[in-house]
Amino acid sequence: MENCLNQFTIKKALKHLKSSDDIISWLIDKHGPCTIKPSLDNLFRSLVISIIGQQLSANSAKAIRSRLFKVVDDDQFNPEMLLTLTDGAFQDIGLSQAKVNYIRGLSSAIINGKIDFKFIKKCNDDEVISKLCELKGIGRWTAEMFLIFGLGRPDVLSINDAGLKRGFKFAYQLQNVPSADEMITISNSWRPYRSIASWYIWRTLD
Repeated sequence: MENCLNQFTIKKALKHLKSSDDIISWLIDKHGPCTIKPSLDNLFRSLVISIIGQQLSANSAKAIRSRLFKVVDDDQFNPEMLLTLTDGAFQDIGLSQAKVNYIRGLSSAIINGKIDFKFIKKCNDDEVISKLCELKGIGRWTAEMFLIFGLGRPDVLSINDAGLKRGFKFAYQLQNVPSADEMITISNSWRPYRSIASWYIWRTLD
């Protein structure tokens, strides 16, 4: 199976999903092609974005990212640069002290070689999650968002994502927010493209 999302993989995924799930098929027709673009050119930036998004609404996370990117340009977005930012600068951006500490911890781990993105790229999904979760402030959800939007892995289902749970409830007209087992059962027909199907479920909340 393809290990990274690209136009060819997404085209195959859409064909598979349209034939395997009527709800996802309808969402594909409504929202058009999936626009996930892996951030392989700056995986550090992608992982920082995942940390920012922890326990925040999509709009709040987007606002904080926008302020951060005004302070640090894309071509300067690296661990060394972020370690130069003061507590005050981070506070102006809107980040909690806990997330500031997580980002600094990640930056230091990259600089000292504890985290090596060249190695991470070669790991399977479970190995990536295990490695990243060794860092304080990075849990399974953060690692899963990194898998999808950083590495572009095609078959990730984040069963603890609150937005995805709400999307399942809405899309499949469920009485209650689904359990993890219910999400897994519904999504079995999406394999091996659960990341793409999840993207369409998230669109129901837009």
